[in-house]
This record gives sequence, C-alpha cells and structure tokens, in this order.
Amino acid sequence: MMAGHEQHVGASRVLRRVGSALISARARAVMSIGIVLGIGAVGTLAAWSDTSTATSGTFTTGTIDIKVGNPAVDDNPPAFATALTNTAIAPGNTVTAPLLVRNSGSVAFNYTISVVANSTTGLGALLNSAVYAGNSCTATALSTVTGLSSSKFFQQASPAGNLTRPIAVGATDQLCISVIMPSTATAPATPATGTITYSLVATST
Repeated sequence: MMAGHEQHVGASRVLRRVGSALISARARAVMSIGIVLGIGAVGTLAAWSDTSTATSGTFTTGTIDIKVGNPAVDDNPPAFATALTNTAIAPGNTVTAPLLVRNSGSVAFNYTISVVANSTTGLGALLNSAVYAGNSCTATALSTVTGLSSSKFFQQASPAGNLTRPIAVGATDQLCISVIMPSTATAPATPATGTITYSLVATST
C-alpha cells in the first residue's frame, strides 16, 4: 500500500510539474503576443495625414509714373513751353528745347513719343520735328517726323517701329526736341498759328 501511495503521489507531482510547465509556456506565449500587439499599437498612434503651410512675402502693385521737365511735372513743363516757341517762324528756321523725362514710379518702363500740331490754319503741314539724345539738338537725330498735321509717332530703324526709350526706376532720360520749318516751305496766304503737343506714353517692361 505504501508503495502504491508513493507511486500515486509521484505521478501527481509529475502531472503538476507538467501542468505548471504548460501553463508557464502558455503564459510566456501570451506575454510574447502581448508584446507584439503592444508594438503594433504604438505604430497605430502615428498620424495618417499631415499638413504644412508656406506663406509668401508681401505683394504690392507697382506704379508707372512718367514725368517731364525740370522740376518734373505730369504735364506741360513751363520751361519747355518757354523755350520751344517762335512767334515769327519762317522757312529755314529751327527752334530747339531740352526735355527731361523721369521715371517717378516703382517699375521700369519703356516710353514712346508722338507729336501733332494743334492748329486749324494749316500750321502742321509747314513743320517737321526731330528728337535727339542729350541736352542739345546736335549730332544725329534719333528720329524725325515730317509734317505735323496729324498725330505721328517718332520711328526707329532697328527694331523697326515706334522709337522706344527705356528708363529704370528713379532714372532720367535727357532729350532735345527741335521744330523745323524747311526752307522749301510755302508761306500760307494768312498767318498760321498754333501749338505742338508731344505725348509720351510709358509701358512697363
């Protein structure tokens, strides 16, 4: 009986040990799974989307502001009108006057010049006009217009088209304007009188 009891006790101990080993192995397996799931759970914490912004600097619209004369004005500089005049012009006469052009805006521009005689008595048909670079009307003219009865742009050879003058911001362009009555002009039956208008049109580059 004693031997049988000892064998039964020994078997129980073996079963308990096997059971403990199985439970321990299962616990380790569960713990291992828990660790893996834990890592997976950490991974799901990352954001699935994200945004960033980039803001530009300030934008301000530029201004084109062409002025003429010295001191600079928008229209009709008094010194120009005073110099470019002749109340008794005759064939062969030339009248000249300097004209300073200024870029008073905030962007660089190119400008063109047109000319017309404001007269109802045929004055324009008797006159030509030329524009020169510099303070005096010497050397070679940049361009010449023949007949001022209708509005005409001063032209250039290269590139062909309207005479175009560039001016940077804050810079000036010194011109000289001449009005000529050719020696071949025929005097009108009655005195012709009027004024001449030069229009400068600026366009951003």
